[in-house]
Amino acid sequence: MKTTVLVVLLALSLTANAIWYSKRLDSTSTENSPASTANKPNASGPDKLASGAAGKTEATAEDAARITRIWSTLQHADPKILAERLRAAGFPPSMIRALIAAQVHEQFSSRRAALLAKQEERPFWKSGQNYFTDPKIMSDLRELGREQSNLLKQLLGPEGVPGNEESLTYQRRQFGDLSRDKMEQAQSIFSDYNDLRNQVYRTANGVMLPEDREKLSLLEKEQHADLAALLTPQELENYELRSSQTANTLRSQLALFNPTEDEFRAIFKLQQAFDEKYGSLGMAATSDVYRDRQAHQQELTAQIQSVLTPDRTDAYKQAVDPAYQMVNRLVARLELPATAASQVVSVQQDIAKRASIVRSDRNLPADAKNAQLSALAEEASAKLTTVLGTRGVEAYKLYGGQWMQNLVPRPAPPAGTH
Repeated sequence: MKTTVLVVLLALSLTANAIWYSKRLDSTSTENSPASTANKPNASGPDKLASGAAGKTEATAEDAARITRIWSTLQHADPKILAERLRAAGFPPSMIRALIAAQVHEQFSSRRAALLAKQEERPFWKSGQNYFTDPKIMSDLRELGREQSNLLKQLLGPEGVPGNEESLTYQRRQFGDLSRDKMEQAQSIFSDYNDLRNQVYRTANGVMLPEDREKLSLLEKEQHADLAALLTPQELENYELRSSQTANTLRSQLALFNPTEDEFRAIFKLQQAFDEKYGSLGMAATSDVYRDRQAHQQELTAQIQSVLTPDRTDAYKQAVDPAYQMVNRLVARLELPATAASQVVSVQQDIAKRASIVRSDRNLPADAKNAQLSALAEEASAKLTTVLGTRGVEAYKLYGGQWMQNLVPRPAPPAGTH
């Protein structure tokens, strides 16, 4: 569908420019006289045609003949020559880019199809890789894309390659405010290392051995070294704040804390030093890494709290405390104030403490225990309904509030049943 629309738009634009150019060739000296042009707007040929032809619903036979004649003088198999002819004919840069890009894409299409044909087409009921997960094919396709992009740059200049604005926006968010050339080089580094990582994952087939983790760890270090060689220290820092594993993990952990930029930068600096010293989490992490991190986690937490104001320290504790994680998400989903999470946890801790006392009382008959535990369950439900609302309590029972159902022991099944 998109291709069809593009072809139609190109054809319409080409028609307009060709008609204009042909009429320019056939225009009389009267049309070009000062008297005849004195009251005409100062616009280029294509622009004049665009406004003059706006009301037309179809090209006349004369226009069609002109189109055929002018296009026969412009078209050429060599995109370089075609670009030169289009410029000489007065075509706007955007149209030249579109036409040249379409012709270059067509030249590369057969090679692209040949690469895709190498992928074995597996029956849908059998396991196997497809076009989008085969690392070798994806690597070759990216290399072909780079070759195509380089050819367009040679034909149209550095700014002549039609840019995908969505892709450029994503890359700026990933790398920061880099020049287009550096951004492309950085993206190329990522693509190359992703190919190597995918090979490790494919070989592992879901079972990571120590040597696989070592390979992944080495690839991360080499990728960072390549980026450090390409970027200035400030550019590298901007990238790490946006796209490093530390930054990605930290953003997830601090989502409910909602840090300011200054707070994020300060916490990131501490977290990055911690990850470098004790190892980072991920596929390459070993059991030793997890133990080291856990043993020193309190040190990091204390350091982070030291760079925050007292009120923000409390907010940080609540945001990262495992006891609050699910409640925080539920409170955010219900669009309730953050203090609601503290109230929920406070109710849970109070009820749990009182329930423990009841259960540990050996002098209390079973029926009396169940009655008191049932009363505690009702009390918890009433208090939480005040905080979360009826809808919120029902959701809480599914997401973090399973302890409410576990307050009262389930009745034993009747004798003789299984």
